[in-house]
Parts: sequence; structure tokens; C-alpha cells
Amino acid sequence: MTARGRITLGVLIDSLGPDVVQPLALPHGRRPLAGAPVIYDPEGPMSGLDGAVLLVTGRPSAETVARAGESGVAAVVVKPAAGDLDVLAAAARAAGTALLAAQPELSWGQLYTLVDALLAVVAPAGDPGGARAGDLFALANEVAIRVGGAVAIEDVAMRVLAYSTVEGQRIDELRREGILGRRVPEHPTNAEEYAAVMRADGAIWSYEPREYYPRLAIAVRARGEALGTIWAVQAEEPLAADAAEVLAEAAAAAAPHLARINLAADEARRRRDECLGWLLRGIGAVDELATSFGLAADEPLTVVSLGPADGSADAFASSHAADLLRTTYLAYRIRAATGVVDGRAHAVVAAEACTPLLRRITADTLVQVGERLGGGWRAGIGRTVPSAAALQASARQAGEALRALCGPFADEPVGTHEELSAALFLTDLEVALRSKGALRGEPLALIAAHDARHGTRFVHSLSAWVGAHYDVPRAAELLSVHPNTLRYRLRRISEIVPLDDTDTRLVLALQLRLNDAPKPAAS
Repeated sequence: MTARGRITLGVLIDSLGPDVVQPLALPHGRRPLAGAPVIYDPEGPMSGLDGAVLLVTGRPSAETVARAGESGVAAVVVKPAAGDLDVLAAAARAAGTALLAAQPELSWGQLYTLVDALLAVVAPAGDPGGARAGDLFALANEVAIRVGGAVAIEDVAMRVLAYSTVEGQRIDELRREGILGRRVPEHPTNAEEYAAVMRADGAIWSYEPREYYPRLAIAVRARGEALGTIWAVQAEEPLAADAAEVLAEAAAAAAPHLARINLAADEARRRRDECLGWLLRGIGAVDELATSFGLAADEPLTVVSLGPADGSADAFASSHAADLLRTTYLAYRIRAATGVVDGRAHAVVAAEACTPLLRRITADTLVQVGERLGGGWRAGIGRTVPSAAALQASARQAGEALRALCGPFADEPVGTHEELSAALFLTDLEVALRSKGALRGEPLALIAAHDARHGTRFVHSLSAWVGAHYDVPRAAELLSVHPNTLRYRLRRISEIVPLDDTDTRLVLALQLRLNDAPKPAAS
């Protein structure tokens, strides 16, 4: 369990809304405090779960619910198909723990993300009551009732801070994805639509993307500074006639809340990123830094580095990627410290680099990042080090692995430093030789010059032969010629360069490989 704040079960249920969870048993009412979500591990101990929201997959038994109550779990969440809900509800009431039913179409990962993000916004550390941001959900519901359409409140990074849960108000897929992902989905029209809202003095209509419901939106400002936006969806029925005035009132009411949330979040994120940077660089008391992130100083640790394939990443994108990494690792009960260092999203993970699960869930996170932020993202994994004191080496290797993955010699989105050693060598060699013009120099230049003068295709034949690992029949098949024809061409090439020389073959192979690689895009 992390040392973050908690919220009441009432706020949790109301904020998530009936489309996400429904209460089945509330033995102590809506006032008990709930903390971080945890996915139930049937093989693990029921310890350290005080106040947790326990997500129980599969078909839980009444005994599981009873054990959760004994461990201090605030709420157990199940799916309707989990079994006899009446039996589970009776067990929950006897155990003194709440029982909630999640909607069947909602994945456990999505539910984990929703609860975790809700806690981060509504009850940050230092604000246990969660009144400040909790008021945003109440405000969203109040505005939704007055205007007659679903409402969302966002920050300037297009993160969804609060949303209405008024029964019967319809939303479209764009709003649904924004709520589940806690961020507005990527769309080509986003930039201009949000810029128009920020430029306007009051509420304006937004009709893009055309395939979704129109929205009435207004900017939230404090002393001229943009803090976020409020959006009201117009479904089948038109919004209230005074909807623009209601949104203006809501923007004024939301401003102080957003200012406090942004200030607290920015400061907490800045401090977290700063401490993570010290940890990765080996600066200061690294053992204490590791402990502050929930990591043991003397346990094996691995660094993961994320970045877009084109090499460019803004602060918002990197921060969002780091948050997704943290949420995904925690969902699988993998302890990790995440943040942004030198413009890149990083994670220090209490897992071995070779662990298949680490690669799989990191790859899944890259898919989520790409869907929400656009572009292809890559993740380099450094080698596992024995303790926090050696993290600097793993961080350097993760960065090198990421550089190789973003280069022309690697095809996978995720890779370890060890398995990318060849790609790293070729990347460094290509950079060094290209600056000197050696890639197109001799001996390959001599063969290319012969082709230019005589209309031959010796370079093409040579490339196929090298690519077939010097297997003449295989290379001839690739070239659609007889093996003797290829042997004749190789003898002719030997008259131009000493093809029997081992070093000449090596240099030719490198020149062919490096010249064949796509050129890196400009940063």
C-alpha cells in the first residue's frame, strides 16, 4: 500500500458511477475510507491490505471475502458472473467489508486504472479527506443536472480530473474512452478544438470530431492563467437554454480547485522526478532514495526507459507514459519507481530483466501509450543490477537499448540491452563511418563503379550472397539465376576486389548492411 490519501466509499462509488460499479453490500455505510486498488493474488498472502480496494478476478468464494475482511480490506470488487452474489454479499456483511460489482464489459486493468487515477486526483497525499477534488465530481454532477448533458472537467494536459455520473445521461465513445483512460483520446482535431476553447472568452460549441456528439466547452482560468476546461455533451436532447451561463459559473467555481490540484500535482511530480534522477545517477543516499520509492536497497533492480520511435517527446507525453507504466506495474504487484528524467519516461523495477512478464506488460503499456498519445513508442530494458547502488549502469544500458530500438537495426518495440548488443554495435559503427564517408568508400565503391560503367549488377548479386551467409545455391535461388551464373559473377567480382580475403569480405558485409539501413529521421 502506498502512502497516498484515501477517500470514502461513498465518494468512490459516486465518482466511478453506476456504469462502472454497483454496491452489493455496505455493512458500515458509505463513510469508511478506501485506499489503493490491489489485484487479488490467490497464491499470495493477505497482508498489507488495510483499506485496499481488492479486485478479485475469477470466481471468488465466501471464504475469500471473509479473509479480505479480516485483513482490513475496505471493499471487495467482483464481476456479476463471479458466482452467487447473494452468498458473497452475506459473507461481506459478516466480514464487515463492502462488496461492489463491476460492469462485465470493463476489464480489470481499466478498473484498476480508474480507481488509482481517482485516488491520485481526489485524495492526494496530504489531503486525506479529498474534499478539494472531491468537490469537482460534485460540481460536475451539479452542472450536468442543470445543463442536461454529461460533463467532464479536464486539466490543460487533457487529463480527465472529474466527470458526472447522472443516471440516464448518454455519452459517446470518445467520452467513455476519456473516462476509462483518464485522458482525452488522441485525435487530429484535438489541438485546434482545444486552442479555440482556450482563446474564447466564454463557452463555445465544438463539433469535432464529427462522428461524436457536439460539446459545449469553456476554459477554466485564474488571473488569466489557463488551468483546464469544462465540457458538456449534447446528446439527443438539446442542452438547457442557459447552458453557457451555467458553464461560466462552473468555470469560476472550479478555478481554485484546479489551481490547488495543479500546484500539488506539479510539485509532487517535480519532486518525484528529481529523486528518481538522483537514484538513476547514483547521487546522494541512494539506499534511502530507493526505500522512499518502496524498493529495497539490496534487492535486484532493473531500469526501463521509454520514448517515441522518432526520438521526440514532450513533457506531457513522457509524464503520461510514466504514469501508465506505474499503474500497469502496480496492477501486477510489481514494485516500481517511475518518473521523467532527461525528458524520458523511466522506471526502476523490482524484477529481473529477463522476466517474460516484465517484457509483456511493458509492451502492453507501449500499446496504450501509442493509442492515447499517438506514434510508435519503444522501451529499452537495462541489465539487472544487484542493488540500488549499481542502478547507474542499468540506467545507462536502458538508454542505450532505447537508442538501438529507435534506430534502423532493431524491429521490436521492447528489447533488453543484452539482446540488442549487435544492433548497438551497428548503430555506433554507422554513425562513426557515415561522418567519414567510409560507408560508400572502397572496397564497395570499386564494385559500384564497375556496375555504373558496364551496366552490371554485381553489388546486387554480392548483397544476396552475403545475405544468404555465403551459400551460393541459396543466394542464386533468391536472385532467380543458376548457381553457376552466380559463381561466375563472384569470380568477376574477385577480379575487382580480393573476395577471398577474410577482412575484405567483412568490410563488404558491413558496408552493404549499413548502406541498406534506413537513414535516421532528423530530431
